[in-house]
Amino acid sequence: MKGTYSLFCLWGSWMVATSCARGAPRQPDLAEQPDRWVGSVALDSSSHVEYIGKTKDYLITSTTSIKQVAGVTMVSVGDVIEGLRIGAIRCSFFWRDASYGGKQYMWRGQWGCQAGRTKEEVEHAVAENGDKRFDYLHLGPVHENQLGPVP
Repeated sequence: MKGTYSLFCLWGSWMVATSCARGAPRQPDLAEQPDRWVGSVALDSSSHVEYIGKTKDYLITSTTSIKQVAGVTMVSVGDVIEGLRIGAIRCSFFWRDASYGGKQYMWRGQWGCQAGRTKEEVEHAVAENGDKRFDYLHLGPVHENQLGPVP
């Protein structure tokens, strides 16, 4: 009986371990790269633009508005998009794919950018608790050759 129980536990452990490993094989992480401040970002058909609104606190909850922005093919310093005058654009390299809640937010080997009113607002747009301190645009995925020079 003791041997049967041990064999059953071993089989159960193997089933759990192998079932968790199913899915697409994960590629190794790429080398990280420093963030870049750019003057413009060209967007292609695979790129998405989202307007992220400042978090609003209510009595018992808080909410952040996120709005898809269509028809934008270029974002440059000086542009006004959805009422937001762009004064700074920071782009971050994605060394791996990542998603949350079924939505992909990192694309391995590509870039994602934040565009906001000023460099300071972009640097401090998201608080440690996830609250959005300032309105900004999120752009991604973006290929490296779509990043414009610093103004």
